[in-house]
Amino acid sequence: MANKSWELGFHLRSPRNWLNDPNGLCQFRGTYRFFYQYDHNWPAIDQKAWGQFSSPDLIHWTYEGVPIEPSIDEDRHGVFSGCAFVEKGGASDGGDLMRVYYTGNVVDLVPGHSPKDFDYVYAGREGNTITCTSEDGVNFGPKQVLLRNSDYPEECSCHVRDPKVWEQDGCRYMLLGARHKDTRGMCLLFSSDDGLNWTFMHPINSEYSFGFVWECPNIVQLDGHEYLAISPQGLPRLKDRWFNRWTPGYFELPEGQRLIDTEVIDERGFEQWDFGHDFYAPQIFSDEKGRTLLVGWMGTFDEYYTSVPDDLDWWHCITVPRVLTRRADGRILQNPVPEIEALRGESVALAHGIPLEISGRCCDLVLTDLKGEGMVTLDDSFQVLYQNGRLGIDYLDETSGAGRKGRSIPLDELHDLRILVDGSAIEIFANGGAETFASRWFGPELDHISVISTFSPAGITYPMTNTMAKMYATAQAPDLEFPGWNETINR
Repeated sequence: MANKSWELGFHLRSPRNWLNDPNGLCQFRGTYRFFYQYDHNWPAIDQKAWGQFSSPDLIHWTYEGVPIEPSIDEDRHGVFSGCAFVEKGGASDGGDLMRVYYTGNVVDLVPGHSPKDFDYVYAGREGNTITCTSEDGVNFGPKQVLLRNSDYPEECSCHVRDPKVWEQDGCRYMLLGARHKDTRGMCLLFSSDDGLNWTFMHPINSEYSFGFVWECPNIVQLDGHEYLAISPQGLPRLKDRWFNRWTPGYFELPEGQRLIDTEVIDERGFEQWDFGHDFYAPQIFSDEKGRTLLVGWMGTFDEYYTSVPDDLDWWHCITVPRVLTRRADGRILQNPVPEIEALRGESVALAHGIPLEISGRCCDLVLTDLKGEGMVTLDDSFQVLYQNGRLGIDYLDETSGAGRKGRSIPLDELHDLRILVDGSAIEIFANGGAETFASRWFGPELDHISVISTFSPAGITYPMTNTMAKMYATAQAPDLEFPGWNETINR
């Protein structure tokens, strides 16, 4: 790497090359299994497979290779995003069965036509919904195509993808993200008795156009309330929100209303998940403890923030898992899973205005009972600041931002801050997780972090154990030869 201080100690990244959407997140037979979109030859081409990590505890991880890759005609140009559904007692040994659902991408070239003959939005693309199963979470059986373009409603463009499957009231349901032919985002809702044969129920639209496509749909169920979560593209930039054109968020449904009965969403109720530069395509799942967890891609396709530092042989990571809870007013709070606190070293006081040097490039900063304005500065390079009723982040030099600039949101009062610093990944949680920022930071090449805070009262700093170094040093994603690859797939 160009700068070893950018390495990650407790965030997951691909051993090399490209990573984007988290996929197939689940806890299966007691083990957490996190899949992710993997591009084996980044930056030259764009043909996705699923890489995988596994963990017994969300802090110690094993790289499991690339278990799902293009292998049939219906996914020959990429295994795109999807989910995992755990079928209780469905395996041959009487244990649980993992069934994954994903979108098989096909860039369809008709003989006698060139790539220029298609726009790949209204013609020239297939988005097939495909399933396969595993009894051990690593080895998967034959693929089965469940839905093709002809099975989607007439009003859909070729952009239909990212299945999310869940069970409710004895029936299975599937959400698909889609793009209407009139260039507005929507979701499609299907139902099934067995998870294999699916019947279209109805679309879910916003009252007025809200982005040109909705990706990565999720259902969130908290304390008897339901939410629709989506990742819309094409939102207009506003002063205090939607800084990225690709901005994921959620809609709370009216009390007592189920998502499966919903056909129209009031887009004015959209709440943004995260205000950082690098957050997209979050996936949400429930673990065996009954917690609702969210994991997002710490990256974006937004052209303003995709600068790649020289000589970096891997790109992007995913957030630490976040526990979702519901505040009384309906807002969803996000906080790091408590398991990562096991990585904390001995605490050190962070006094007002006094520089503190922390060995290593991983730390957990906790400031509570805050009174008034202040800022936390890292290596004279990156700041978290609360001033004039606004909470924000800022890059103090052009290099460390790699295309990113400062941004802020209005906030009447700041009560607490938690800042996770992990090499080149920073996650910020404010006011009990009501406001979050996830951004990459390419700071100076140092073996420590210098921190200074002007907040009162004093905070606490914990150096964090690096649990990833050995895995990243030994795990190498294989070179894959995908059948069906050709020069047209980067579309």
